[in-house]
Amino acid sequence: MLRYCMPYWIKRIALKTGEVVTEQELREDENLFDGRPPVVGDLIDVECRGRKFTAKVIWGNWPDREHNEAAIVPLRVAELGLDDQQTPLWLLKRSPGEADKKVFVGGF
Repeated sequence: MLRYCMPYWIKRIALKTGEVVTEQELREDENLFDGRPPVVGDLIDVECRGRKFTAKVIWGNWPDREHNEAAIVPLRVAELGLDDQQTPLWLLKRSPGEADKKVFVGGF
């Protein structure tokens, strides 16, 4: 049986600065919601790095898509104000004993 209210989790968040925060940096319960998963293009409120802000869903749940009831729908979002055409996107690579390094990514 398919259902419309199920967990969804914000797995990647592109901030206005261009930094992409991945699920490895988020707590397991951070931005994990029960309810109808938003679709691509929807605006939702998220929390990241101690801030709450509005973001746009850019990947993950497409209109008219149905999910198995056991599914946790993964979503990617971009903070409102991010100019993805002009702002290079990057991740922080962290290694024990080394300084953090910016790694630029081609797309979100």
